[in-house]
Amino acid sequence: MEGALPESAELVEARFSGGPLLTLFVDREDGPVDHEFTSNVISRVSPVLEKEGYGGLVEISSPGIDRPLTKPEHFRRFVGHEAKVKVAEPIDGRRNFIGRIENANETSFVLKLLEGGAEVELPFGSVARANLKEDI
Repeated sequence: MEGALPESAELVEARFSGGPLLTLFVDREDGPVDHEFTSNVISRVSPVLEKEGYGGLVEISSPGIDRPLTKPEHFRRFVGHEAKVKVAEPIDGRRNFIGRIENANETSFVLKLLEGGAEVELPFGSVARANLKEDI
């Protein structure tokens, strides 16, 4: 489906949001995720989804201010930003971490924790959910 997106667009996350509603969180590098852009995206992905046998409702949305971090390249792109991370299995007795992304490689990333300032390295494979934590 990513091949059906406009050139500057990125599928950040796809999830079912209550029943048969498929929500596609799409971001772009060259401008806002506005009505014109989302209309363009839906006109491109709908035929692909129908061809794959999906006939339910589709919603296109911006990833928002608490943008999900779902790929290693997201962590590299947002080095210096704060993130909230939940891991599947406890690391050092914790499952929830909030901190600034210090760096990221192909297998893990380092968070400088807001509480205490310690640095923790988290493998991407351990992440259950991660989002940017932006203050407005």
